[in-house]
Amino acid sequence: MNRDLWNQHIPAVLYRYSQQIVIVFAMAVSALLFIAIFRPFDIYDSLDFMTSGALAQWINSTEDAFYMASISVIIIGSFIVLLSRMIMVHSKRYLLTYRGYIAWCFCEFAIVALIITICSASWFHPENIGLIRLYTVVFGRTSCILFVPYAFCLLYIIIIDRTQQLKALRESISNEDNNSPRSYVLFYDEHNEMRLSVKREDLILVESADNYICVWYMNNDNVKKVMIRNTMKRIAEQLADTPVQRCHRSYMVNMDRVKVLRRDKEGVFIEFGIEGVFDIPISRTYITTITNWLVK
Repeated sequence: MNRDLWNQHIPAVLYRYSQQIVIVFAMAVSALLFIAIFRPFDIYDSLDFMTSGALAQWINSTEDAFYMASISVIIIGSFIVLLSRMIMVHSKRYLLTYRGYIAWCFCEFAIVALIITICSASWFHPENIGLIRLYTVVFGRTSCILFVPYAFCLLYIIIIDRTQQLKALRESISNEDNNSPRSYVLFYDEHNEMRLSVKREDLILVESADNYICVWYMNNDNVKKVMIRNTMKRIAEQLADTPVQRCHRSYMVNMDRVKVLRRDKEGVFIEFGIEGVFDIPISRTYITTITNWLVK
């Protein structure tokens, strides 16, 4: 875990009772499966189950003792962790960092181990092992059992955190896209593969050339041209939401670069005031569209 994540606050969604109940339930199921598969909890091999009169009638073998111990650990641990998480949710005004959350989990380990040790000493009266030694062993076994579900829980929290951050980033990008025009104009070929990306302010015009289009743009104060295999009709559809507007059956122009709209006896023309770029004619079909765009 990197330092930035270490000092970040855990996601706010974890301060909901429903979310913590789901997490505790998932941890209990994971711990039970872990015990059933790996059977790590051999601490109870040292305890005298038969001395606990209330439980002796339920314990007829080592297998019964194992499952009795396992179920006891799960119930006790789940109750303590659930109580701890309710306290966590109730005190949400004191937002935990990942560092604080891990410390909280460590305290849960210690408390669960302590309660299990007290219960074991009270129920089974182990005479061959001291209380401190019993707590040490129980804490170690409890940590081993709970480490996997706790690790998955932490991973789940990180995933929630990253998902929320990604959602916020997407919303931010979406808002920027909605509130400001695109910085680049993208050109695709007939197979819908992108062939050219030009800054909007550098694009001049698009010229039709049979089954190709020729894109005119500025690069280091020089006029450049790129040929792309596509039709003017398809390009016009792709650029419908951009300032690149069709003004003639053979031309589309970047309205942001138009300097002069000139009418003379030969027709209506667009001037860019750029050396090497000729005046572009406007046909009658598009004159209204172009005029309305310029007066926006």
